[in-house]
Amino acid sequence: MSLKKILVLDGVTAVCRFRDDGVVMEAEGMLPPELMERLAKFAQWYRRMVSGNTDILSLFSQMRGWSPSQGWIVQGAAMTVCSVGNTVCLVDNSQGSLNQIMQALGETAHE
Repeated sequence: MSLKKILVLDGVTAVCRFRDDGVVMEAEGMLPPELMERLAKFAQWYRRMVSGNTDILSLFSQMRGWSPSQGWIVQGAAMTVCSVGNTVCLVDNSQGSLNQIMQALGETAHE
């Protein structure tokens, strides 16, 4: 699934794919380039934090299935950031389905 197919989902205002070091590979949406770069860096940093925490949870709980994480969502008052793998998008909270968006991100991440 291309980034443009994610961008047309209800509520999605910006989407980008980034490298493991947080550098933007491709981007679509209404964010200026410098904010898209900040979104990618945030997603790269947050993914690393979530991975570390799920590894520790898996270790201490002795339960399978926590690691590796499948994605994450951070929701604010007006906007939500969703990410799977190296793809992240910004979503307007008043629109869209997070389930649909996460499914589309998952499909894109596994291409």
